[in-house]
Amino acid sequence: MPCFPLAIPAVCDITLSMGAQERNLINTRLAGLAPNERLFRANVGVAWAGKAVRKGRFTVIADARPFHGMPEGFPDLVGWTAVTITPDMVGQRVAVFTAEEVKATGRLGKLQRAWRDLIVRMGGVHRIINP
Repeated sequence: MPCFPLAIPAVCDITLSMGAQERNLINTRLAGLAPNERLFRANVGVAWAGKAVRKGRFTVIADARPFHGMPEGFPDLVGWTAVTITPDMVGQRVAVFTAEEVKATGRLGKLQRAWRDLIVRMGGVHRIINP
């Protein structure tokens, strides 16, 4: 990893690990949400936050502090889908947790399947988005 978090300030070579095809799928999905849907990008892993200053091919981050994203295997897009429910609640709406995993290629990994199973078991919506 081209990041030196122990340096004060931290020095990182900025790279993106997500492929262009997955980024395009995510942007297309977010642009086409139904009126009853709200989804947000959920990043996995740890990054550094602070005041960034570009130094050649490096970015120096003053007052660096770790930013903790979602745990490994977590879906790419999360949010809710508003639905109308049971007869005794006619007219009321509830937010149903919704998670979407974007897959340009391949299948769900072990941890991704575990998250899917948990979300569905708890009454949420889980979808796999691919081209």
